[in-house]
Amino acid sequence: MNNYIQILIEIIIVFTLVFLLNYFLFVRKNKKLKKDDMPLELFYLANIYNIDPKKINFRMFQYTYSIINSFIITTTYMLVIYLIKSMIIKVIVGIVILILLIIICYGLLGKYYSYQQLKYNDKKNSKK
Repeated sequence: MNNYIQILIEIIIVFTLVFLLNYFLFVRKNKKLKKDDMPLELFYLANIYNIDPKKINFRMFQYTYSIINSFIITTTYMLVIYLIKSMIIKVIVGIVILILLIIICYGLLGKYYSYQQLKYNDKKNSKK
């Protein structure tokens, strides 16, 4: 039981540190960005899921992708550190887990924003 609490505390600490680092390096730094200067994540979602970036709340999107990136990094770190012993296998499995988590998490985010855009378009069309 004590070991699980230590791991949970480590997860919380790592997530918080990664989120704060991500916040200060990317979110806070990008306050002066215009909507035309899309981050890579928004560019990816706009191309894959046909989302109009102009209809997205840019500030909320920055916080959302910061949380997602922190989750991806923390999960990859914890899985690789505690489950695998060999350094070469850690690197290989870490890259695979990282790619899978990026595809899954940003896929869910893209589906959420496409659903929100569809809901917005339906509301707009019903008013006409």
